[in-house]
Amino acid sequence: LIREGDIGFHTRFVIKSFRDGVALFILSEVMFFFTFFWTFFHNALSPSCELGMRWPPPGIRTPNPSSTSLFETGLLISSGLFVTQAHKSMRLKDYDVGPFIGLVVTIVCGTVFFLVQLREYYWNSYTIADSVYGSVFYLLTGFHGMHVVVGTIWLMVSLVRLWRGEFSSQRHFGFEACIWYWHFVDVVWVALWCLVYVWFGGWLYMWWFKMWDGDVYTFKYPDAKPS
Repeated sequence: LIREGDIGFHTRFVIKSFRDGVALFILSEVMFFFTFFWTFFHNALSPSCELGMRWPPPGIRTPNPSSTSLFETGLLISSGLFVTQAHKSMRLKDYDVGPFIGLVVTIVCGTVFFLVQLREYYWNSYTIADSVYGSVFYLLTGFHGMHVVVGTIWLMVSLVRLWRGEFSSQRHFGFEACIWYWHFVDVVWVALWCLVYVWFGGWLYMWWFKMWDGDVYTFKYPDAKPS
């Protein structure tokens, strides 16, 4: 497929089929992560008696959303900007500087993100076996980390192909598909950081908890009397 694309044998219908295939693949990945987010919200919004009717469960010290995870968020957002700039440079027929710098910086950001995430796992006060919070947290962040590794490898392959001159301003769908996938990884992490780190177990959830005097699941009416 790569050799045929380099020669120019792929018609616009073939390229369209490739685009549709990658789009459907990313859609399947969206549904994959949706199941884990659904599990997280189900347990967060209606914690069971075994969890003490609290979320996060008693004994779980959630990560600080303003420290390591915020740095990781900055890394992925920056990487998305650099890889977009690399794509823009390629479309402008700049094959020497722009795409190389953009890809190298994006690869470095992805690698640093994965290493920082491993460090975060090492210092976390809970494991995957510590209640449903630990299980869902490590499944969500772990699978996302695996996708970051896959995306980083794909970026490395794109960098090698760029160095070999296999991309042009008009024919570079392999690189474009890699960018789609990387942006998907970025969006998943931003959603994960906002919902898992900041909201449930972070700043917003603590504010919500204090506003309802610790009872965030029952509406209280001052005039209500027991029957």
